[in-house]
Amino acid sequence: MPSATSQPPTASRCRPIAEADLPAAVDLLVKGFADRTADYWRAGLARMAERPELPGCPRYGIVLENEGRLVGILLTLWDDGARHGGGLRCNLSSWYVEPEFRAQAPLLDRVAQRRSGVTYLNVSPAPHTIAIQEARGFTAFCSGQMFVVPALCRVKPGVRGRIAGAGDPLDDLAEADRRLVRDHLGYGCLCAVVDDGRGAQPLIFLRRRIGPARRAIGPGPVPCLQLVYCRDVATLPRLLGAVGTRLLVRSGIPWLVVDATAPLPGLVGRFFAGRAPKYARGPSPARLGDLAYTELVMFGA
Repeated sequence: MPSATSQPPTASRCRPIAEADLPAAVDLLVKGFADRTADYWRAGLARMAERPELPGCPRYGIVLENEGRLVGILLTLWDDGARHGGGLRCNLSSWYVEPEFRAQAPLLDRVAQRRSGVTYLNVSPAPHTIAIQEARGFTAFCSGQMFVVPALCRVKPGVRGRIAGAGDPLDDLAEADRRLVRDHLGYGCLCAVVDDGRGAQPLIFLRRRIGPARRAIGPGPVPCLQLVYCRDVATLPRLLGAVGTRLLVRSGIPWLVVDATAPLPGLVGRFFAGRAPKYARGPSPARLGDLAYTELVMFGA
């Protein structure tokens, strides 16, 4: 957050975002993030409204209120962690406080993270906030990205895959994985099912435009897919070839972006250290390859 320009004239309070706050919340988000439209925020908040509400977890996030007016906001996107047994996870997103109230921005952040036993994620930290995050106990679980060409990845013996559509019964997946795939198909993601002989599992991809890895893939922003779910990213080199060509045919996009800490052997592409770092703090280590239900999916990258 930028430094405070002045002290707030009167006391403010933090509280959960209520349904009645949503129009004012959208106005505040548009003010804070000028590159995003009101429709962008409305669509994302509507998706958040459809998610199951978890006890004690604000559905939308926290606002800073002063004399009845919203002057700050921090969105909270919750995941119960049932599919990975990692406990509650909360993606903190879209932190904005009006300039004259920025002295109270840390209060908003503290209130949003006051629940214990939760792993908090920041998957899109602004560069100038990284030092603040690290001082508050956040550590990087992703320190770079690999740009991969799935269609050039080898098909491994005994590994089969398909692209899943809305009419796919997904009978070969566990119930938690079926729910994950159906939800993300509804969010516009591209989903695949791959079976390596040890059971079927989903791979989920987000369509987006990305930059500026321009020296590697041409002038940006460049259309690409981003991996948002893989049960274990270490298995991706074994699985991806089975659906690589199908991904290209279905999406028309040759590039896949994978969060990583180092090059992934067996994938055809190039690793960029320091690109799009992601941070977490809490009792359960954050996993590479699991951005399900985060802001990247719910709001769109």
